[in-house]
Amino acid sequence: MLLVRFLYGIKSERRLVEEISLNLAYRWFCGFDLMDKIPNHSLFSQNRRRRFTDSTIFREIFNSIVRLCAEKGIVNGDAVVSDGTFIPASVSDASFMKIVEEVEKNAVDYLDALDEELRQQEGYKEPVPVIEEKTTLKSSTDLDCGYIDHEHKKGMGYLSQMTVDTGSGIILGVDCYPANQRESSIILRHLEKIKIDTKVNINKIGLDAGYDVGAVHRGLELLEITGFVSCIDLSYDILKREAKYRPDLDCFECPSGKQLNFMKLAYKKPTRNFYRLYRMDTSDRKKCQSCERFRECQLTYTAARICASAYYPAFYRNRQRYETTEYKAMKRLRGIWSEGAFSVLKREHKLSKVIKRGLHRIHEECLLWALALNLKRMVKALSSGDNSFVSSNKSPIFIPEMRLLANCLAA
Repeated sequence: MLLVRFLYGIKSERRLVEEISLNLAYRWFCGFDLMDKIPNHSLFSQNRRRRFTDSTIFREIFNSIVRLCAEKGIVNGDAVVSDGTFIPASVSDASFMKIVEEVEKNAVDYLDALDEELRQQEGYKEPVPVIEEKTTLKSSTDLDCGYIDHEHKKGMGYLSQMTVDTGSGIILGVDCYPANQRESSIILRHLEKIKIDTKVNINKIGLDAGYDVGAVHRGLELLEITGFVSCIDLSYDILKREAKYRPDLDCFECPSGKQLNFMKLAYKKPTRNFYRLYRMDTSDRKKCQSCERFRECQLTYTAARICASAYYPAFYRNRQRYETTEYKAMKRLRGIWSEGAFSVLKREHKLSKVIKRGLHRIHEECLLWALALNLKRMVKALSSGDNSFVSSNKSPIFIPEMRLLANCLAA
């Protein structure tokens, strides 16, 4: 019954019960005879509260459909795109309240393999956790949602991260978080979960500039994925923008021809991130001070220095792909499939408005939205290829797509 609701964009579960009681195709699909009484709408809420609290059943169904698509050759993981979208929470402004809580601040945790590699670098020191008070905006009616205040989106809600296969439009993975999470800090574990749950090997991925972080680039390499990520503007750092990086020597070459060599790995307490320090050798510092461009390069130190990402080599390799034909093709696919998938889900499947509260229930909604879209695209792909799913004499012909969908689910 829930599949019918999400497949056809029915707004509420009360309306769903009415539609199933009146529509013969819906009755047949759900296994009801013509004279059977349709269960009350409270069936859904009671099952969520009693049987499916913290259940993974919807995740298991979603993953099984993706694996079926992979077995049938609909999904190959050759090129995928990923992005996040803001989902407004079902709360009112009157429920907003400020909460002061003590939180432990530490370095951002992107990926276990990434953290282990960082520990092997020269100069690494285990950061000391800092406890500080933080004032956050919460809703008294939904404590799980987060507040976001960006240029194009503002309010209480959730962040839904989705990854789409560009060959078929099948959504490979869905995860939900409070809206105040950064997309760059969740993408790697999201992709790692896809590889474990669906067994789909991703080769290339297209991402927007919000993911242009050194840790993301290196994490993609560790996951054996080639990233095509839009680049952020470095105009705020004149030296980093104009200096030439030499990957063979792991150093920067300034416009005056002097080398800034890698010195050590350091930790910034304010940002709680590691960075690579590149600096002139001691013998060249006086020459650097006499350079006419010195005051443009660095004003607060006795020699020019560059603070780069702890994974700058991987960051640089992404920039080398930036102007290639392959990058432009991936950027085009991202606009078609990533933005297109969210557009279809919001327009046809009511993703733009949620009626549930709590992270677990919003996650359930997002999985069912994605599952509905995947089933439609799977049916389209199978009906144009494998005809063994189409022929069946056991089901009445009400809606061809619904009959084919039932046969796919049975298989």
